[in-house]
Amino acid sequence: MGRIYWNTIYIDRDPNDPYKGWGWVEVTTEDSKRFSIPTGYPDTYTKFCRSPSERLKLPNGGNLPSRGKAGAKKFTLNIDGELITIRAQKSLTIQAVCTWLKTWISPNAKIVTPGNRTHSLDGEKLAHQAHFVYFILNEDSNAIKIGRAKNLARRMMSLQTSSPAKLKLIKSVQVEGAKEAQELERALHQQFREMRLAGEWFKAEANLLEYISQL
Repeated sequence: MGRIYWNTIYIDRDPNDPYKGWGWVEVTTEDSKRFSIPTGYPDTYTKFCRSPSERLKLPNGGNLPSRGKAGAKKFTLNIDGELITIRAQKSLTIQAVCTWLKTWISPNAKIVTPGNRTHSLDGEKLAHQAHFVYFILNEDSNAIKIGRAKNLARRMMSLQTSSPAKLKLIKSVQVEGAKEAQELERALHQQFREMRLAGEWFKAEANLLEYISQL
């Protein structure tokens, strides 16, 4: 797989108190371009830069925090089945992350926390743990894997590690729990059984690709 490059974006640490300063999040350069994610400085930072006396009231003299080599917590953003990995400074709250997300995506998107809990962008914890049914394309063999996972990023990494061919996640469907994921996976396997190659792998034929594109 090619090297992944990350863009560091600075956001308000506390949406209700600009004097708390800023924290950082990261998205891949590819996702940043694909979803036109704004990468400029926060409006509050620009405002404080115009007022040196006010800036001195901020933590660290009003300077942006250094990304350095600090660890990060990972969130998964689900936008109509498209998944984006967000890395966030460990001290940032989910409220801060969600407030930033709402500046550039639909309010209907959902975010999955590092603890695999699903939240709306209003910060409301939804009643279920996230489970996914996914469609992964093996371009070399022109085959699609229809499977399910609780941690989709980890499953994707595991599959890629064991595959010499490049794999691409082309779509995922988030459901309310393990039972729902199992039932949907079973129904899809039955629906496309005539295209089955082996196990969870199916021929990437036109009607399967069309079905996926309409999800």
